[in-house]
Amino acid sequence: MLLGGTWDFLFLGEKKKEFTHPEGTPGRQREHRVEKSEEEIWRGGIVRTRLSSPAAGKGRGTLEFILDLMVDREPDRAEQVPPLQWTVGVWDNCAVANAKISSDRMRVTVLGSGTSMGVPTLGCHCVVCESADAHDKRLRPSLLLSRGEQNVVIDTTPDFRTQALRAGIDRLDAVLLTHGHADHILGFDDLRPYNFKQRAAMPVYGNEETFRILRRAFAYVFDDKPTLSSIPSVKLHVVKEPFELMGVRFVPVPLVHGEMEVLGYRFGRAAYLTDFSRLPDSSAALLEGLDDLILDALRDVPHPMHMTVEQSLALIDRLKPKRAWFTHIAHDLAHAATNERLRKAGYPQVQLAYDGLTFEVRTEARGVGVRPAGGLRVFTSGEAWAETFGEENEEKTRGETKGAAPTENSTPRAQPGMAVPQEAGRGRGSVIAIGNFDGIHLGHQRVLEFSIGLAKQSRAVATALTFEPPPLKVLRPEAAPPRISTNEQRVEWFGALGMEAAVVLPFTMELAKLSPEDFVDEILVAQLQVRAVVVGDNFRFGHKQAGSVKLLRELGMRDGFDVIVHEPVVVDGEIVSSTVIRKLIAEGEVTRAARMLGRAFALTGEVVAGTGTGRKFTFPTLNLRPEQELLPARGVYITRTVLEGEPNSHRSVTNVGMRPTFNGTGLTVETHLLDYSGNFSPKRIEVRFWKKLREEKKFGGVEELKAQIAKDIARANGFFSKLRKVRGKRLAGMRE
Repeated sequence: MLLGGTWDFLFLGEKKKEFTHPEGTPGRQREHRVEKSEEEIWRGGIVRTRLSSPAAGKGRGTLEFILDLMVDREPDRAEQVPPLQWTVGVWDNCAVANAKISSDRMRVTVLGSGTSMGVPTLGCHCVVCESADAHDKRLRPSLLLSRGEQNVVIDTTPDFRTQALRAGIDRLDAVLLTHGHADHILGFDDLRPYNFKQRAAMPVYGNEETFRILRRAFAYVFDDKPTLSSIPSVKLHVVKEPFELMGVRFVPVPLVHGEMEVLGYRFGRAAYLTDFSRLPDSSAALLEGLDDLILDALRDVPHPMHMTVEQSLALIDRLKPKRAWFTHIAHDLAHAATNERLRKAGYPQVQLAYDGLTFEVRTEARGVGVRPAGGLRVFTSGEAWAETFGEENEEKTRGETKGAAPTENSTPRAQPGMAVPQEAGRGRGSVIAIGNFDGIHLGHQRVLEFSIGLAKQSRAVATALTFEPPPLKVLRPEAAPPRISTNEQRVEWFGALGMEAAVVLPFTMELAKLSPEDFVDEILVAQLQVRAVVVGDNFRFGHKQAGSVKLLRELGMRDGFDVIVHEPVVVDGEIVSSTVIRKLIAEGEVTRAARMLGRAFALTGEVVAGTGTGRKFTFPTLNLRPEQELLPARGVYITRTVLEGEPNSHRSVTNVGMRPTFNGTGLTVETHLLDYSGNFSPKRIEVRFWKKLREEKKFGGVEELKAQIAKDIARANGFFSKLRKVRGKRLAGMRE
């Protein structure tokens, strides 16, 4: 079941319950059956199905995460109740709930998988060069990425024209270059047909060294001299940080190719690393959590500028992608024989790529149960935000607003009904909530919700501004605390609350060196066209955290934007903060942590194979590989578990620990479902922690452990029965 925001469906019939999701595959819409709730808003042929109270029939189960946290504990005051006004989309048995919407995917096509000389190599009559296997025919290395009707190519090889014709690339939206060697750029001139057809300059991305070589090799393109023949029309973008194409975040991955600095690229859950001999440690951190890794594996014999099969396998062991594909393959490696060798060596997930290979990758990390809603747009730079929401022909700078009279709303505390004045002739501007937002607890929610309300009054863009990774992980990694949530969860919750945009700035040393004044001038004013900033009272910003709330107000008065500071939220007599919540979770106090979060603390991740001990000797479990850095204290917990592909959560009991009865040596998270008897084996799950039952302990034997687990299950079922009764009384009271 999906939470957060209002989800729109096109109305297809007067009495039918079939609607088409707007995010269906372009040219191939999907129809889903939708259970209607009590309230439907009909607007211009659009149906918005929403629930705004727990009394709304079948959908009340989706509000369990609010109600159950309030059992046996009343809030200190009314405004501290988790926001029941959240709109909640509800679908029972709806295909959309399994997070398999096609807009989350990108198609990858290998245009070429060979070396700089290709395979077969001219004049060579080796077994591979004369092979009848089509997989052994390899053009120079290149990749095509497609999403909807858009296409991006990585490297324009000497074979680019042939590759584009084979792949049927009728439209090209951008070119990414890894480096300036001939086998990666010599097809550059063949961009001309796309210039003619699309009547636009081609965006080309690469590093400065690549562009230096490109300008030398294709001087006629860049020397601005008159010419009687056509030349490629391009716009060069020097890559220094992540950027967005086709609605997908591309992360440059610095590599070393002999003595040359080159680039690989990460896009969603996949990465492409061709032509390299060494991966810097700093780049390895950019390659965590991959589904697919395409990487250089020239041959078995060492080469000063390329990876060998053995070296690439060692890197795969380190990065642990789900699948890996070798590219830039010499004629030393036969396709079928090498794949069989890899399988026998214990690498069934590793294969040689081949020309024409296609597969799909996810463009963003996967979540279970909650998806961004309400049209959330996510950006990795202020410039990208400005391209979507900013003014078309003028840039708001400090000089335009310097000396502007402060408005009456430049106050130190939030005032009900506050409105931000709209400047005539400008873009919508933004109301910005700034913070790390780790966990999106009740204090964060207060800041974000106020931003949303303020933005609606002024027709500005409600924008969350945050950083990835958190600044402390860059500045003082040894002191950085474990994160409560992943960046993917954080973005999902921004959408669930109703934010219109989120800007997730890659935190770098360059960004850290910005003074408070420069941060405001360059990012808030020039890029995000700020009208108001909403922060907590402990907010600091700029180089060495030199900027305070007081300075932010002064800059706001100078530049014409308002600053609203929210007081902290208090729960159980304690100020809600990420620091306090981390401590509670680490100590196993998940119920108290949930009251501060406004929902249960959750772990998400893949289901991995266990030892089979539980199924054989005690009770079957799902073994979770958590994506979160922070885990609850060792022990047994009452939980609810969401299986990927299913809309509802299931009662469960979860053990976090070392399995001491079986002399376990590694920490595991094992979940037993109490109300599920199906044979479905999910790939991913989300486990929500409600209450700790007991500490982990070593038992005298299997039978003693089995008896204790049975007691744990009985206690958990009793807990859920109590919740059901309490919830029933609450709902009955609401109906009255």
